[in-house]
Amino acid sequence: MTAVKCSCLFGPRVVDGKETHSDDCRITNPVRHASWESILALVADLPLGVGGTSRSIREFAEDGLGGSAMRATYSVGQEDGSDKVYEITVSVEQSVDHNDKFWGPGGTRDGDDPAKRVVVGGEHYMLGDDSPTFPKAYKGFGGRRFTIEFFDGRTIMTGDLWYQGVIPPKWRERYPDNARFVRPEGGA
Repeated sequence: MTAVKCSCLFGPRVVDGKETHSDDCRITNPVRHASWESILALVADLPLGVGGTSRSIREFAEDGLGGSAMRATYSVGQEDGSDKVYEITVSVEQSVDHNDKFWGPGGTRDGDDPAKRVVVGGEHYMLGDDSPTFPKAYKGFGGRRFTIEFFDGRTIMTGDLWYQGVIPPKWRERYPDNARFVRPEGGA
C-alpha cells in the first residue's frame, strides 16, 4: 500500500498499521511547520485585492546549526490586472542557554554554602535549616523526610530539602555528584 501524503492538520495517517508522515509535516519537521503557520498568520493581515490571491513557499533552508529560514510569495490580484506581490521571510534561530548566570562563576549558586549542597544524578539540591519551629508548608518538599548519604562519609536526615534543578552539562564538572539518596529500607 502506498502512503498518503500527511499534512498532520488532521493527525497522522496510518498505513499498514504504522503512522506515516511526509517530510514537511509538523511531526517530522516542527520548525518548517511553525514557519509556514507564521507566514499564514502574516498573510491574513495583508490587504486583499479584487482579483485572486496565491501563496507559495519559495524556499525553506536549514543551516545545520539550528537556524532556518522560509521565504514565501503572496500575490494579490489588482483591478488593473497586475498583481501586488509580497515577499515574506520568516527565520528561526535556535541556540542553547546554559543558564550561566545561575550556574556559572559569579552566578547565583556561588552564594550557596558548599556544606549544604546536595548533588544527586546531576540534579542540585540545598539543605534548608530544618527548624522544628517552621511549619512543614514552609520547608522544601513540604517537609518530606530524606536520608542523604554524602560521598565524604556524612549521613544527614532532613525534612527541609530545596530543589534548584538539573545542572546543565556545561556546569556538571563544576557541580559533580556528591551524595545519594538512601531509601527508607536502606537501599540507594
